[in-house]
Amino acid sequence: MRTHGWLMMVTTTLLASCGGGPPAPPALAYRVPAAPDVSYTVTDTGAISIEALGQSLSLDVGAAASYRLAFAQAGDGVQVTVSVEDLAATIAVPMAGPVSIDESSVTGDLVFRLNRRGDVTVISTPEIDAAAGQLVPPQQIAHSFFPGLPGRAVSVGDSWPDTIAYESEAGGGQTSVLEYTVVGDTLVDGRSLLSIAFRGTAEMTQALSMQGTEISQATSLVIEGRVLWDLQRGIMFERVSNATGTGTVRAALLPVELPTRFEMRSRARLRTE
Repeated sequence: MRTHGWLMMVTTTLLASCGGGPPAPPALAYRVPAAPDVSYTVTDTGAISIEALGQSLSLDVGAAASYRLAFAQAGDGVQVTVSVEDLAATIAVPMAGPVSIDESSVTGDLVFRLNRRGDVTVISTPEIDAAAGQLVPPQQIAHSFFPGLPGRAVSVGDSWPDTIAYESEAGGGQTSVLEYTVVGDTLVDGRSLLSIAFRGTAEMTQALSMQGTEISQATSLVIEGRVLWDLQRGIMFERVSNATGTGTVRAALLPVELPTRFEMRSRARLRTE
């Protein structure tokens, strides 16, 4: 009995000295990352096909940008300031020539706050011309650039929902419902990252002006993709998404709505050099 009591005392002392076991894994939540000033390279490619008078017209979209992001503590959340460093984007319009924009079309920064789960509050938006607003809408960047997070530690197979709803200043908006699922760890460029898959749907409306013509469109989308998250540094490393769907478009000169098909691929990756 004395021997057992001695062993228990030693065991209790050892456990106490070890803090009761191994440290808990970090929560998958937003915080000021280890490097609070970072840059992302973002590419978007896609097409909008319009069926009219038995013909299919395709508007091809391509954009490449570099965004600089600065993170700062804001209460129990994080404030993010996004600056456009470089931008080259083009919409190829059939029978009308391309519409191109660059970083000179954007003046000022996009500022928004994220709580631990990634819910967004937009603080201010940059001044942006009409063409640029169609390709790099500030509200969409604020609400869709980063994934929704659970705000807690996760294991492989864990999942959580995320709902996004917003209206843009230029007209239109988006409502999306996504489901995120932890896939596991992966190694990229020597760093261990958490791979998270997502899939869901979105309803999107947009009002825009193209070549002097007012256009409104509504699209139903299926969205799927993957996020790579650096738990140790507390920041998104990469997001890849694919969106496909159908909808309608109406122009001022058209007597009826026309059916559309939508495809878009987007990739954002942290610059580490």
